[in-house]
Amino acid sequence: MITETLMSTAPLTRDVVEDLVYLEAALIDDRSFEQWRQLFTEDGRYLIVTPDIPDAETASPDNTLFLVADDQSRLALRIKRLEDGNAHAESPPSKTRHCMSNVRFAESADGEVTVRANFVTYRSRLDETTCFPGHTLYRLRRTADGLRIREKRCMIDTDTLAQQRTVALLL
Repeated sequence: MITETLMSTAPLTRDVVEDLVYLEAALIDDRSFEQWRQLFTEDGRYLIVTPDIPDAETASPDNTLFLVADDQSRLALRIKRLEDGNAHAESPPSKTRHCMSNVRFAESADGEVTVRANFVTYRSRLDETTCFPGHTLYRLRRTADGLRIREKRCMIDTDTLAQQRTVALLL
């Protein structure tokens, strides 16, 4: 499922970076969670920051409360729960739709790529649809397997935690 463009060692272009962002969102919406997890590096992290953290783009889950702070092993456990029906907040499973926009990137001196993107994630479950607006900070790294996500940091642009109790899904 990983496109040839993402496997390329050619210089990064906006198209390549956007392809990764859009592929990542599509894999979540399609519930292809294991393929989604494979987009991450071995030391990759998936983070959802609580909305009241002023330094959300640099805060560390080691000393700050995050809604989600998953490494590869925790991602694997989260996916297992989502797929085997043990995530009661996701039974029956939610339907999600990610709308990604304003994707922009800069390559750093150490070869990593910082990508910022806006998102609106719609979660429909039973008779309720919830909207999660926000922005994401990706840190990408080229590996032998191609361009991969070292960190995905989601910042939900809401003022309260009321709807965030349902963040069992992936933003």
